[in-house]
Amino acid sequence: SDLIMCAKYDYDTVKDFAHIIAKLVNNKLPGITSIERSPSKRKHKVYLDYLQNRKGQTLAAPYSVRPRPGAPVATPLEWSEVKSGLKPSDYHIKNIFRRLGQKGDIFQKILADGIDIQKCLENLRD
Repeated sequence: SDLIMCAKYDYDTVKDFAHIIAKLVNNKLPGITSIERSPSKRKHKVYLDYLQNRKGQTLAAPYSVRPRPGAPVATPLEWSEVKSGLKPSDYHIKNIFRRLGQKGDIFQKILADGIDIQKCLENLRD
């Protein structure tokens, strides 16, 4: 296969790609998103943190339990589930296994197929 796997990209390439995506999303949704690093300057907006794509950064892996009341789980979502009223606490340690039984692991395809950054950039031009 000529698919380029994500592990073949260096940190700078992935960071630059994430920055392009963050800018595009912010341009389309400026009322609810921000690429501003300072929390005081991006009040009540979703921070698009492309800088997490650097060596040594920490992250919440898919399906990891978060240290919050109710034990919410970092849960991959389908686009149809991303809507007004969505709360991270909706997905927690008591219901994640039922969800996995119903939907399967929707993140698995990303791990199996990887990401072809060149193809993504070409699709952005269309």
